[in-house]
Amino acid sequence: MVFVNCVIEENSPTQASIDTCANVNCISQKQIGELGIAYHSENNSIGSPDAIYSTLGKVDLHIGFNDGKKHKSTPGEFKVVGPDWPGPELILGGPWFRESGATLDIRNSKLLLDDNFAIPFKEVKYEPNAE
Repeated sequence: MVFVNCVIEENSPTQASIDTCANVNCISQKQIGELGIAYHSENNSIGSPDAIYSTLGKVDLHIGFNDGKKHKSTPGEFKVVGPDWPGPELILGGPWFRESGATLDIRNSKLLLDDNFAIPFKEVKYEPNAE
């Protein structure tokens, strides 16, 4: 998996998984709870090739990035995934990429936003429930 350092709502540093193939942006119920952010309840589900997972609602968030010289914040709608979700705490999916105009520079391992704003990302082997 590919991860990038970011900040949720300007006050919570975290890492986001980059998944341009995902048709939703996701954030875990655990992370929303730690941030103290309320979300709009809406029971639903999302599917993966292996299973279907519950979603608890949705929330509008600003995801911020710092390139060492300047700061950029991008808005997006995120599905709040339930406790059965085995994936990363935060996923920047296809909708986030389209709405923010972001692209990936795979050769240089960078997430590119407009104005030549480049954030390095790293590839790691993701292990569910690894603390």
